[in-house]
Amino acid sequence: MTESRIEGRDAVLAVRSLSKRFGATIAIRDISLELHAGQVLGFVGPNGAGKTTTLRILAGLLRADTGEGQVLGHDIMTAHGLVSECVGYMPQRLALYPELTVAQNLRFRADVYGLRDPGAAVEAAIEDFELTPYRRRRATNLSGGWARKLQLAAALIHQPGLVLLDEPTAGLDAESRLDVWRRILALAREGASVVINTHDLVEAEQCTTIALFSQGEILARGDPDALTKAAPFLTVMLCDAEVDRLAAPVRELAGVIAAFPQGQRLRVLVTPDSLDAVRGLAASAGARIEETHKRLEDAAFVISRRDTDTAAAS
Repeated sequence: MTESRIEGRDAVLAVRSLSKRFGATIAIRDISLELHAGQVLGFVGPNGAGKTTTLRILAGLLRADTGEGQVLGHDIMTAHGLVSECVGYMPQRLALYPELTVAQNLRFRADVYGLRDPGAAVEAAIEDFELTPYRRRRATNLSGGWARKLQLAAALIHQPGLVLLDEPTAGLDAESRLDVWRRILALAREGASVVINTHDLVEAEQCTTIALFSQGEILARGDPDALTKAAPFLTVMLCDAEVDRLAAPVRELAGVIAAFPQGQRLRVLVTPDSLDAVRGLAASAGARIEETHKRLEDAAFVISRRDTDTAAAS
């Protein structure tokens, strides 16, 4: 594979045409990605879309059936064991030793990575992640938020250049979610690269780049704001009318992609050439119409639906 560069910088990871089957099931098909120092790449899409399979391949824990590429300079097809030693990987399910204490879990991970001074690395992680009050507590006795924080500390203890996180904020309260994202963005500012699986498209807007997965393929990839703006639809709100009464007739209009209540208003995703029809229906119902900004979750819905409709038509 030729060396991948962007503005003269080597890619932290660059893979092409990765595919993976589990029996008769195609998990991923023709996945190509590139990531550089300081970037945050978000994998978004529904369960079963191929995000976790792709992440596990990038982590060196699973081998692709076909494809090529490198992660941190290692061939992803032949040196996946070396890849797994170099990246920082945090699975969605907790991967801690429940009967070991916080400090013991961190020491075990430091030893696995062969750190020169594992004791110092453990102390630094405990301080950085504010785990001092819990250092002698067994992992099984930690709350969900603190267990997740310990798992993240363990994944980062060897200061990897590439960090792979599978739903790191799942099940966390708002404060803990903000803390995780503060750390992700700090890692990027310090030059690390991060790949994160997330169902939360509001969170995904903080990524440098997103890859929208559906049925094992990447439907779209790029800057979240640019993808949202480029998606071929408009978003309007119908106000001052009975939302429940308006929803059904609006959805029946040609060109209306979706219409759903948002508080006391009706949020409508519509193609530009059908906006006048929505305006007319709103006027006849005595409703006021307002254009509003498109959201990433709107764009993801439209792109995914367009792909589904295309597949059904073929």
